[in-house]
Amino acid sequence: MGTYKNRSILIYALPITLALVSLGCGLSGMLGGAGSASLEPTPTRTPMPTFTPTPAVVAVLDPAAAQDGVISDGQSVEPPAEVADEPPTATPTLVVPVETVAPTDTPVPEARVTILQNMNVRSGPGTGYPVVGSGSVGQSSKIVGRNSDNSWVQVEYPSSDGTGWVFSDLVQIDGDPNIVGVVAVAPPPAPTAAPEPTAPPEPEEPPPPPEPQYQFTPTGWHASENAAIVHFKGRIRDESGNLVNGYSVLVDNWSWSVVSHPTGASNHYPEKGDGEWDVVIPKENIGGGVGWWWLTVVRYDCPDFLSRFDAQCKQFTRLSEDVKIMVNWPDETVINADWVCHWDCDKGLYVQGFRR
Repeated sequence: MGTYKNRSILIYALPITLALVSLGCGLSGMLGGAGSASLEPTPTRTPMPTFTPTPAVVAVLDPAAAQDGVISDGQSVEPPAEVADEPPTATPTLVVPVETVAPTDTPVPEARVTILQNMNVRSGPGTGYPVVGSGSVGQSSKIVGRNSDNSWVQVEYPSSDGTGWVFSDLVQIDGDPNIVGVVAVAPPPAPTAAPEPTAPPEPEEPPPPPEPQYQFTPTGWHASENAAIVHFKGRIRDESGNLVNGYSVLVDNWSWSVVSHPTGASNHYPEKGDGEWDVVIPKENIGGGVGWWWLTVVRYDCPDFLSRFDAQCKQFTRLSEDVKIMVNWPDETVINADWVCHWDCDKGLYVQGFRR
């Protein structure tokens, strides 16, 4: 009983004792803080690292028994043996062999041109550069360069350096020309200055016509037909176109000859017009008068012309060359032979024709 009472008293006295101790501590803290000029901040505790125990067999130990090395079930507790540190065992790495694959050839991109019309190929990108050759419709070549705006492209071409330039608007471009670089080209050569124009030479006066070798020359000859006769006729004029009187024409086939009455009218033939002459040969005479004949202007020199005229006279002076002509029967039997007088046109037998 006495022990139980003592325990009861102890049980009731213990809370009171604890309350008094707590009160004393609180008063001492308050009294100690009152004399301080300022409160010091309470240091913040550094949190302890969290320890995760290794899972093991857990035994509930009695503190008192653990001090004697006895577990609660009465068995002895041996301190654990110290284990030497061992290096960690390396985890094996699985090595997978990699199959080596041979690289495949990748085609190198390129651009090409096809010529659409016949064109010049030049040594540089512009019409100021010299022409190195030509390209024909349908020809194709690889692009190896370009200028900055792609208006001209450089292609493979059999020139001195193996390239040439073509105008992009005249070709078809297959591919992207920008895959090749811009080619720097020296400026084209400066054009050669045109020579200073020189004054045209003064026109030279045409040389004068050569002096005629003969006083009379033929002009205006033609033939017509008359099946009944062979007829030679014509007119004589001066260089101004004036009709000339007083000169005859010799008609000769080198076997027979006749002299025409002097041009213009005379007392023998008053019906003749100024400048007119003629000779008529009937076809029954001398074989019809066909064949070759020679005509020549002459001055009639037989004497006593006013008394009579002799057509067979052999006295005359030749004043022109002998002109050869063919008489063809029946198509060319009328021969018209005109002449022009160059000087001494007023020295004939008479100037004015005879008029009744």
